[in-house]
Amino acid sequence: MILILLFTFFTFLMISLFPPEDRMIKNAMYICLGLILIFIAGFRGEGVDRDYNNYVEMFHQREFIVMEPSFVAISMFIEAVFGDNPLFLFLIFAILGVSIKLIAIKKLTSLWFLSVLVYLSNFFILHEMTQIRAGIASSFLLLCIKPIYDRNLKLFLLFAILGISFHYSALVILPLWFLGNKPRKKWMLFSIPFVYLIYFSGINLIGIIPIPGIQEKIQMYQKLQEIGDQESTAINVFNLVFLSKTAIFYFLLFKYDLILYYNKYFTILMKIYCIALMLYPLLASVPAIAVRINELYAIVDVILIPLLYYAFKPIYFSRMIVISIGFTLLLVVLFYVKLITN
Repeated sequence: MILILLFTFFTFLMISLFPPEDRMIKNAMYICLGLILIFIAGFRGEGVDRDYNNYVEMFHQREFIVMEPSFVAISMFIEAVFGDNPLFLFLIFAILGVSIKLIAIKKLTSLWFLSVLVYLSNFFILHEMTQIRAGIASSFLLLCIKPIYDRNLKLFLLFAILGISFHYSALVILPLWFLGNKPRKKWMLFSIPFVYLIYFSGINLIGIIPIPGIQEKIQMYQKLQEIGDQESTAINVFNLVFLSKTAIFYFLLFKYDLILYYNKYFTILMKIYCIALMLYPLLASVPAIAVRINELYAIVDVILIPLLYYAFKPIYFSRMIVISIGFTLLLVVLFYVKLITN
């Protein structure tokens, strides 16, 4: 599978370097890339990722497990139409996760192929091949960005509720409505250093949230951390990937006016990215929550990182900058984080 992903990346790389100019060919090729990703994720089989067997068990034991309504509904549909075969679960989730993200990418940027390349290098593996419920939730987060810009509350709520129906962590989409379109460059400039001051002070803000049910969830994660659960172990808020993404954020902020000229959604995307970077150290005392929310918000990576294209000249050099970042992320995911086990 690692070789397949590397080969797919280099295929996408060539298309990103030399994208077709004809609109019909461009659309057809874009659809083909989506079909390739759906095929890889939907038919990956057992032993490729960490969560495959967990989802098979959840598919068979859904009556006894508290699950999101969409997962239950899709599982029941599969059983009624295709029988007791979990293969169709992964195929349907791959179709939804990939297709919704590709639709969102087309709505949010003109750099389709660079965005798909960055998506493949990181979030495709993390979401469509591992965290399949969170993957669809993040897809709906991307779809929410245009309604936020247009101030279309009904459409925003529709996409947010659909995201929540696939993963309850998507509740964090709802506050994004209040971001607005006004630039807050000073706020974005100082917010991350301010959060690190809170981190170094030892103040545990999440531990004092007075919301029923939240405290119990936090205590559960803390107990898992104490017994060494893999998803709840302490996180390093100075890891190289996080610091690199922070550096990219500040470079994009430095080029704010230039990039905003080319992408009208840039302000909202940057605010969401800033929140993702802030919450990672801010919620570090409960690593499972910090990682989950950070990964959900950071899906805007797939739009923002390709926007570096506008900050460099000549064209092929700027494309290679984005491609190099994507390739580095792919190597980290495959050989350091090791999300793919086969």
